[in-house]
Amino acid sequence: MAIIQEVKDGRFVEDTSETTSTGKGKKNVDNTMGQDQFLQLLVAQMQYQDPLEPTSNTEWVAQMATFSMVESLNNMQTAFDKQSANSLVGKYVFINDGDNGYVKGKVDFITKQDGKVKLSVGDKLYDLDQLDTVSDQEYFEGAILANDFHKMVQLLPNENNLTVSDSGLVKSAREEYEKMTETQKQFVEKADLDKLKALEAKMDALKATEFTGSVNQLPTVSEIENADADTLMKYNAQFADTKKLYEALTDSQKGKVAESTTKQYDVIKDALKKASDKLNIKPEGDDSDDADGTQSQVSDLLQKILEELQAQNKNDSAGN
Repeated sequence: MAIIQEVKDGRFVEDTSETTSTGKGKKNVDNTMGQDQFLQLLVAQMQYQDPLEPTSNTEWVAQMATFSMVESLNNMQTAFDKQSANSLVGKYVFINDGDNGYVKGKVDFITKQDGKVKLSVGDKLYDLDQLDTVSDQEYFEGAILANDFHKMVQLLPNENNLTVSDSGLVKSAREEYEKMTETQKQFVEKADLDKLKALEAKMDALKATEFTGSVNQLPTVSEIENADADTLMKYNAQFADTKKLYEALTDSQKGKVAESTTKQYDVIKDALKKASDKLNIKPEGDDSDDADGTQSQVSDLLQKILEELQAQNKNDSAGN
């Protein structure tokens, strides 16, 4: 490997590749060869060549042409790198930061530092050769959302440890997935989606079992028919809790409930209504009467306003 060394007045200048000390401190010397340095080296080579075996002019021209070509290629590469970097401003990129993993973000600006083009991503500078992927906004957001979805699914319990209390977490994971576009969903790992589907199926079964257990705890039709007012009110409160469970079920969860359980629920519901009407007891959660009363009041108010407007129009017509 050749060592680049500066030549001045036909002599080699020592220690040009290191920092030189002066009374004012240290000065960094550029160790790259430019055209002027090459010509100085060429002159020195010609001056100190063996006079018995001088180098031909053709060789001098060839060396000069080779250097000029290499220098041009280097300049072209530098210009190309800078142009490529300029086109990255505003783009979404993934930077390979070695042991620190991948850095994701938008390129804010580019700059040149120590002879290298640097990209500014997230208020930090990275070498251009650390660039891994350039993407559009949808691709970038898809990768981010898929990563967030992966972390969310990882926090969910496995099927064996899943309980009804985890229903909110499972629902949130599904909602995050459904927020993605079809393109963004392609970034989701199959294992994450399979786990979510398995947990949803298990949750459907757990919810159906919970509702079935609640129905089985309700009083029988005979107990309802023979209950006094106080007991019937307790039965109504108990049924209201079961009703909340039923109304919270999704269609897929209702499909897991046995048909006999659904029929039992409807029979008890009708029995409670009949018994409550008989004893003039309003079932808990039944706001039908209040709703009817409110609707009636609104109708009366609208009718009154209409009559007043008609009377006013009649008076105006008489005045004219």
